[in-house]
Amino acid sequence: MEKIFKEELYCEKICGECVFPGYESLCDVFSMAIARAATGKGKERHASPGEKFEDQFICRGTREEGHGAPRFQAIKKITEAKRLDKDAAIKELLDAMVYLAADVIVLSEELEITKKKGGEDW
Repeated sequence: MEKIFKEELYCEKICGECVFPGYESLCDVFSMAIARAATGKGKERHASPGEKFEDQFICRGTREEGHGAPRFQAIKKITEAKRLDKDAAIKELLDAMVYLAADVIVLSEELEITKKKGGEDW
């Protein structure tokens, strides 16, 4: 996936000193979502060893079935979180973030293709 933001917006720090002062808590939440995808049941169920996130089924499925797929999964996770205890709800919401991130990745790929063809960006 090509980067869709300017280079200076990318956090290249390995947790510790945040390049966006005041946004450390947000960075922590995104890091928790990444950890869920990289080490949790998502990795066990959906990733082959060494497979990049954008090559995993979560993104392939979005390319094949459309953007409604990850959005529906995120809605399902968000809805489920409402009835769970706080610890379980946090896990569901982090998983919803991962589904939405997959959608953003595929949308970004599509945007790049559109730009290369000289079309409108949205």
